[in-house]
Amino acid sequence: MARQWRNRLGAPLLLGGLATAPAALAQTIYVPAPMPVFVPAPDFTAVKTRPLAERLTGERWLVKSWFFPTELGGQEDPENIAYITPAAARARAALIEKLKRLMERDLVDRLDVEADYKGDSIVPSRIRYIATHSRGGARVEEEVEVW
Repeated sequence: MARQWRNRLGAPLLLGGLATAPAALAQTIYVPAPMPVFVPAPDFTAVKTRPLAERLTGERWLVKSWFFPTELGGQEDPENIAYITPAAARARAALIEKLKRLMERDLVDRLDVEADYKGDSIVPSRIRYIATHSRGGARVEEEVEVW
């Protein structure tokens, strides 16, 4: 939604002397907010190898992470490595904190992780986290959009 700024202007009239404008002549002028600069989303379809993903990690385009969170018992092995954007890493960290709180309250005790990809890229486009409890109950499903 575009944000608009509203300025109320009552300008003095110069008619042979200085006088203030009567209230009836005051105008409301709407000045639209500046248009946001369009920044295209990054495209990681060409990232098909770990060395390239590692290079992009060094350049801070990607962050090395884990599909199944090590904070929740995931293993630090090569099959669990995920290369994600910094914004996705922040969203993932917030989600992990939420899942920790649910585990502490014994509302979830199982976590499934699914990743979606575009083309042959090794950078997932989306990671889906599905938390459940073995006794049943509510299912918590959240997605982290990567790119």
